[in-house]
Order: sequence, then C-alpha cells, then structure tokens
Amino acid sequence: MADPADVGGGNRKRILLLAGAAALVLVVVATALVMGDRFTCGGPASGVREFQGACVGVTDGSFVFDDEFGVVSERIKEENDRVAALDDGRPVVRVAFLGTLSFDGVGPMDPVRMRGALEGAYTAQIRANDTRAFGDPTPQIQLVLANMGGRQEGRGPVVEDLVAMARDEERPLVAVTGLGVSIESTREVAEELHRHEVPMISSALTADGLAHGPGGIDDAGTEDDPALAGVIRVAPSNNEYVEALKAYLEGLDDPARAVVVHDQTQPDLFVSTLKTAFDEHLDTYTEGRAVQTYAGTTVGDTPPSGLFSDVSGNVCATDADTVLFAGRAPDLDAFLDSLRYSVCDRPLRILFVSTGMSMLNQEEEMSILEEQDITLVYATGQDPRWNDAPAGSPDVPEGYADFLEAYRGHFDEHDPDLARLRNGYALVNHDAVAVAAAAIRMTNEQGSEGETPTAEAVHARLMLLNTLNNQVKAGGGTLTYSPEGAGEATGRYVPIVELPLSDATGPEPDPHVIGD
Repeated sequence: MADPADVGGGNRKRILLLAGAAALVLVVVATALVMGDRFTCGGPASGVREFQGACVGVTDGSFVFDDEFGVVSERIKEENDRVAALDDGRPVVRVAFLGTLSFDGVGPMDPVRMRGALEGAYTAQIRANDTRAFGDPTPQIQLVLANMGGRQEGRGPVVEDLVAMARDEERPLVAVTGLGVSIESTREVAEELHRHEVPMISSALTADGLAHGPGGIDDAGTEDDPALAGVIRVAPSNNEYVEALKAYLEGLDDPARAVVVHDQTQPDLFVSTLKTAFDEHLDTYTEGRAVQTYAGTTVGDTPPSGLFSDVSGNVCATDADTVLFAGRAPDLDAFLDSLRYSVCDRPLRILFVSTGMSMLNQEEEMSILEEQDITLVYATGQDPRWNDAPAGSPDVPEGYADFLEAYRGHFDEHDPDLARLRNGYALVNHDAVAVAAAAIRMTNEQGSEGETPTAEAVHARLMLLNTLNNQVKAGGGTLTYSPEGAGEATGRYVPIVELPLSDATGPEPDPHVIGD
C-alpha cells in the first residue's frame, strides 16, 4: 500500500505542473494578443505587421508584399545580404523605398507600376554598389522596402520604424526615396521625417507645393504659399509638365480651343495643383468655356457607371478641339471609354501629364483613340522612343543609355518587350536612389573616408549637388539641385508624346528641359 504522504506529494506536483502550464498558456495568449499583428504578416522578425487589414512595415526584401514583386524582392534581399556579409571594413548605410506596396482594388497605384518602381530602385542600388556611376562605391548601400498600405493607412507605424532606423549607428538609414503619391497623407509623412532630419528624394511627387521653398531644403514656404521642407524630387512638377504642354500648343498651326475636365476629389494634391497650373499657363486657350468637373475614383470609392457620360456630352456641346484633363490615369481610361459613345463629330486632342504612360500596353484604350480620331498628348518623364534612339541623340538624356543597359541586364528575361519600362516608374525610382547615392558619396570628404555618414550629413549635401563634379548623371537627365530650385531637378527632360505614335521612330526634337 502506498504511503499517503507519497500520494499527496504526487498530487502537489501535478497541481504545480498544471498551474505552470496554465501560466504558460496565459503568457502565450497575452503575447499573441499583443503581437498578433506581427505573426499575421511574416513573423516578429520580419519587420512587417498587420494594420487595418494590410501588411505594413519595413523589410530587407525577405517579405514579399505582393506576388508581382517576387523576383525583384528576392534580388534586393540577395544584394542586401551580400552587403551585410562584407568584412572589408567599408561602412554600410541604408536607403528606404517608401510607398504603397499593397493594394485593395481602388487606389492611386497598382502592382505593375510599383513593380517597375522597385526594379528601378534595385537597378540604381546595384550601380551604386558595383560601379562609380554615382561616386566612389563607399559606403555600400542596402535598400529597404517600406510599405504604408494601399491608401497609406499604415504611415504612422512605418514612419516610426524609419526614424528609429535613422538612429542606428552601425547601419543608419540616411535617405528615404519613393513617396510617389501626391495626396495629403504624403505631406504628413514628409513633415514627420523632416522633423527628424531624414532627407527625402521623391520619385514621382509632381504636385506643386510638395517640395521645399526657395530658401532651400529647410524652407517650408509661407503661410499663404506653403511648401514642404525636406523634400526634393526627380520627376518634373505639374508646373514644369504644363510648361512643356504650353510649348507644344504654341507650336500648333492653329490656336487650340480648350476645355478643362477636372477631378474635384479632396485631398488629391496632384489633380488640384494640375488644375492650378492649367489655369495659370493655358487660360488663353480655355477662355469662355466652363470647367467640366467630376468626382474622381483613384483615391476614393469604386467608380460608378456612367461617371463621365454628362462630362463627355458637355465637352462635345462646346466648340473645343482640346481637353485639358486634370485627373489621374485610371479616370482618363474611363473618360476615353465615355467618348466612344459620344456625339463629337470632330477630331479631339486630350492633354495630360504622367510620370510615364502605361496606355501603350492597353489595347482597348489605344483602339478608342484610333476609332474616335482622338490624339492623346502627354507631358511625361520618359519617352518610350528613347529606348530605340541612336546613341548620342541630343533629344535623349545623356545617362539614359546607361540606365537602360543596366535595367535590361537585370530584368530582360522577365520583361523582354520592356512593357513595364514604358510606365516611367522604373526610371524615376532609379533616379531617386541615384540622387541619394550621390549625396551619400559626397560625405567622403577629406578625412571622412571610411566613416559612416548620418542622415543629417546626407541632408546637408543635397543642395550641393550642383557643380560639374557633383551633378547626378541620372537616366532622365543630368540633375542638379540648389536652394533657388525649390526642389526641382534642374536638367530633367520633360518630353511630349502623342498617342497613337506616329510612324517616326525617334523622339520629338528639342524637348523641354527644366532650368533651360
């Protein structure tokens, strides 16, 4: 017969074990509740968390935000790992690509354009690390991908992560690129990053007012005419785009008769500042014709059917032969579709601005242009005819051939017809990382070689990229920056493209160049 004391001891042990297990379960449950957002998207070490249904955060390429990004994310991760494994004493810094890398069906960006953006950023990272295209290849650069969500809803926690990375003394974040959507939340992001002296090189912020004022990178303008300190850009502003369109209209044989079609969506700074630029520069062409307004869809709700039926009817009821379209590209597609059923018995031209035009790859929209005798004229950051122009052509930026060769070397097998290259996002994001790399390498002043620069040091160099030794031979132009430029990339080409493309294979001669 067992000793009662032994039986009691066994029970106590079981009770203790059960209590310990229960406590462990409580810890696990509590941890899951606190860190559940980290497990949903890649795990606690991924740098990514779930926020309002989207996976947002900062990653080295190990987390893939969208299936479209599989190949380029893997290559970014490989290059980042290579840099991390260096044992040659060279310092290492990080540059962020900050943008919208997840999608919910309605939004200002799409996976194909963003894939091109990442490919361009990666191409510049490799050129910066392996060549002297943007200065001495020291420090080595790691590229991190920061996703704020499809409508930038996760910008708060992501910006906190970036600020923390800027304080890392071993591998500091020294610049942020991307920032490609001209909406009010982007202004909030930029204000917070600038407060922490993190420099920003925007790839496609074209809205006027989303770059610093005339006093330099720390100038936010005035109360009546505010700008955004801390940001410079590589793409043209809306004002520069419209300057290029003005030159186009002035070259026509007969004066254009224009009407404005305007997206009134708030707070879409792209369309509001584009409308302002049309009013300031092209008002002589629109006199006497009422503005036609609509409620845009690309930063709002799902588009209703017949969105443009009344607008297109009103356009046809005027004597206009030219439409100045102050809206985003997806809404332009819907407007074109409405013109398919219009009663305009005359040729029309539609003037538009775009970082690059993906419509070249859209068979339905291109067929509407031809069927309805419509010419789409757009000012852009990249002319698709640059790809086939002869070497040394004065109508193509000097650095474009080097960009194209590098891009093709990495992505030809996945995009042999260069369809994604046409939308312009690969080029402008390549150029943004190139400018960041050039400013980083400027910190290698006498006595500073081999030291790890800070974000503040890189911030101080951006307005010094303006001499022969420090200009940036980017794909879209030989770029320089100065306080007087208010964030504009002097030297950036702003070509005009007409669709359907003519039989002529070369780009239009004498393109508008910022600062000329």
